[in-house]
Amino acid sequence: MAELTSPGGVAPVGSPSPRLGTRPLRELTPETSRGFDLIEFAESVGCPLLPWQEQAAIRALELTEDGKYRFRTVLILVGRQSGKTTLLKLWALWRLFRDDAALVLGVAQSLDIAREAWQGAVELAAESNMLAKGVSKVRQANGEQCMTLSGGARYRITAATRGAGRGLSVDMLVMDELREQRDWSAWSALSKTINARPKGQIICLSNAGDDESVVLNSLRERALAGEDSICLLEWSAPDGCDLNDPAMWVLSLPGLGHLMDEAAVRAALATDPPSVFRTEMLCQHVSQLNAALDPSGWAAGSDPTGTIAPYRGSLHGAIDVSLDGNHVALVVAAEMPDGRVRVEPVASWESTRDARRELPALREKLGLLDLVWFPGGPANALAPVLADARQLTGNDVSAACMGFADLVQAGLIVHNGNALLDGQVAKAGKLSMGDGFRYTRRGSGNCNALYAAAGATFAARTAKPVRGGRWVV
Repeated sequence: MAELTSPGGVAPVGSPSPRLGTRPLRELTPETSRGFDLIEFAESVGCPLLPWQEQAAIRALELTEDGKYRFRTVLILVGRQSGKTTLLKLWALWRLFRDDAALVLGVAQSLDIAREAWQGAVELAAESNMLAKGVSKVRQANGEQCMTLSGGARYRITAATRGAGRGLSVDMLVMDELREQRDWSAWSALSKTINARPKGQIICLSNAGDDESVVLNSLRERALAGEDSICLLEWSAPDGCDLNDPAMWVLSLPGLGHLMDEAAVRAALATDPPSVFRTEMLCQHVSQLNAALDPSGWAAGSDPTGTIAPYRGSLHGAIDVSLDGNHVALVVAAEMPDGRVRVEPVASWESTRDARRELPALREKLGLLDLVWFPGGPANALAPVLADARQLTGNDVSAACMGFADLVQAGLIVHNGNALLDGQVAKAGKLSMGDGFRYTRRGSGNCNALYAAAGATFAARTAKPVRGGRWVV
């Protein structure tokens, strides 16, 4: 794609069309999609839809030959601040006032999030002469929020819990921020509420999630596999794209040029960690929302044909143990002539017993200039065979972890694409420590090989040669 921020000052504008989307079965017209009526309704109440919202409505409300909604589940994925809450409130009001819905139920992991769209709908209805006369009662009590129309139709909200929605029969179930559903309990309870309604739909809106967003990930995978009852409409940038490319921003931020400008995106780029920018702004799946390392920077450093062998004689090593004690990793690092650092796992053991037995001979064979370890963690199990190794404690631990992450993002770490290290880098999360961070050992799987890589890199970059060939800090 061509660069959109040209010297002539052309501002980027978000794409109205989703990058990924379920194909219509036929041409969509006012006769084959109720979305056109939603567009007209929004205009009539003084809140016209944005181009992307119009397309979402038209495609999500496609009709079958017998006049029923084609999709029982609609999954809309879009970058932040694009106008999804506005779309939700107008969609809910339209179902109540123009599409014969008896009950709209808004759900989110937090009741405050569900309240946003509901409150917007309540305020819009009160401000519209056309709608206000149709509202009978609004109850604002916390946990009991409900707008009731004169005909008895209702718009309620609730938090996404395993008991939510039981006993209700729902025409439009709105699930906001679906990525936050980390298990199936809420979905299991709520999704069945539309079963008895001939025009029942579940409308799911979110931006991209991580590996723990099990409901979102499953629905998306099934839609991409061709499940006809699910409509996927995804505004996202391709995985691995350049973060600083406005041509990618327009694909995931359809509100760009309407609700936000390029300066707002650049401000987010300057302050967000790469993984946060990818999921929040580019609407890309990441392994870990609170990722410690930049996946694109790590991928850029992959060199499977290279090896650490040419750097024998200048290797620094680090060893670390998994939290459960069932895996030990030894990683070596060496500074390259161009200033980059090459890292490579050279040994792993499935028990500390095996590591204790084999480590001394391996150290001698590798000719390591020094070996470092983290005595504040599970590597303490190896303390007897690490008595002469250098300990990384206190601020040095954060310095090693943060320094390694910074080098990865800058493209200064080279590696051989080792599956163990690749997997741990992808899942590593941050554990805040004062003004810095370490890699969290809980909730993200093992990260001992990553700790060892960071430690070896720290050793390679902080040790200095002195007369006599001895290396010191």
